[in-house]
Formats: sequence, C-alpha cells, structure tokens
Amino acid sequence: VTRNDWMNGNKQVCEDERTVVCGIRGNGDRWIDFAITLKASDGDVTFGDTKEGTFAVRVADTMRVDAGQGGRIVNSFGQINEAAWGLPARWVDYTGPVDGEIAGIAMMSHPSSFRPVPRWHVRTYGLFAANPFGQRDFPQPEAVQQGAVTIKRGDSLTLRYRVLLHGGPTDAAEIERAFSEFAAD
Repeated sequence: VTRNDWMNGNKQVCEDERTVVCGIRGNGDRWIDFAITLKASDGDVTFGDTKEGTFAVRVADTMRVDAGQGGRIVNSFGQINEAAWGLPARWVDYTGPVDGEIAGIAMMSHPSSFRPVPRWHVRTYGLFAANPFGQRDFPQPEAVQQGAVTIKRGDSLTLRYRVLLHGGPTDAAEIERAFSEFAAD
C-alpha cells in the first residue's frame, strides 16, 4: 500500500492510495490486483474526457497484433482486434507469442470500480488501457456514458483492476471464470 501526493509544482492537487495484491489461481495463472482510491484532498479535481486511458500496460513487441506473429485482442463481448477498440467490456485479453510460447494478459474491471464497465483503449500496436473517463473520441457513444468527472473536495473514487497472466491463446470461458472469482472479492 502506498499513499501518494499529486503535485503541481509545490501545490498538492489531490492524493491517492494504491493497493497491490498478487496471487496464483488454482490452474497456475498469476494475477495482480490494483485498487487506486483518488481523493480530492485539496479542492475539487476534474479528470477530463480523454481517450488516453487510466490504467495501462504495453504488451511485448512480439505479442502485438501488428507484428503479424499471431497476436490477438478479444473482449468479454467477443469483439476482436480493431473491433474491440474504444468499446466497453468487463475484460479484455491480449495474447501472442513470447519466447516461442503463446502468452496472454487479461485486464478486468471489478464491478465495484468507478464506472465498472470501462471503455478500453486497446490497440493493435500494443497499447492496452482501461479508460473510465473517455467518451467523445470513442465509437458507439451510446454504448456507455462516461466522460469527465469532478471529485468534490473531500470526496473520493476507487478504481479496481486485475491483470491476469496466462499461458496459451484466449479461452473466453476460463477468463470469464477468472473474472467471476475477481468479482466475488
């Protein structure tokens, strides 16, 4: 657990508390849970409408869809590769070759998270981000309403994500089971 001050020069803007917990599922998949509570400790704070994302990883170059080596993106609604970009989903899985084996990184948004079905700024060139704030730059604006949010002084919001590391190609049923385990926490 860490507590962090967000600064603008010498002026504190807000603070956060980050909790990281790691574990192993019964099948050997490894997971990392992130809970980030943002608190407007020093006045109102606005997180703007941006497509850039909030919680992100970059996948290995060999995993990228654009690398042409078998990389693949799939989300909880079955949208694949470019079709998954910017759309809301409970989870997204990015798989591809790493050191001669197929590996996967699934990211999940917990049902208790602020805006629990975020849009995913997931790109075929390897960017992979959950975005609970973006709206205007994404397709299908009617799919989920997001956009800018202001946290009033003294208030907070919490983002909860799980990163699941697994071997092999996407097994949507197994990732859905892993999501259910995460959601039950």
